[in-house]
Amino acid sequence: MATGMVMAAFPAPYWIWNLALGGAIAQALALAGPQALRHFRYWSANSLVFLAILGTGAIVVALATALGFVGTDQLDEIKLTATTFQVIRVSFLAIVIAALGAIVGAETGDRLLRTFNRLQTTLVLAATCILGLGLGGLIGLLVSE
Repeated sequence: MATGMVMAAFPAPYWIWNLALGGAIAQALALAGPQALRHFRYWSANSLVFLAILGTGAIVVALATALGFVGTDQLDEIKLTATTFQVIRVSFLAIVIAALGAIVGAETGDRLLRTFNRLQTTLVLAATCILGLGLGGLIGLLVSE
């Protein structure tokens, strides 16, 4: 939900939504929690972890692109040190949001696997991620206006 709010709050290009959605679905497909990966062999487990890392990376790129539109259009007001710290702070925020989403997704997937099978868990996680992006985007649009 935080990803959707950040992406909708700033006038970013629309292609970042596709990137964030693809990343969220990749994370849901991977189910890269420790309990989920225990049932796979070495190469399969590492492939799923790689898919989860790609998904997280896609979300980081989408967030960093959206957060890149923060700032001013008054070029006379820009100072090098302030801009540098703002870029570092915004990049750190994008990484933290994506990492927290990946950790929560992996832990939630592990807990859901206790009740559901792998396909049902993947569908529940993917639907929740899509719903979170949509609701976050709606809240971000409402807040930004």
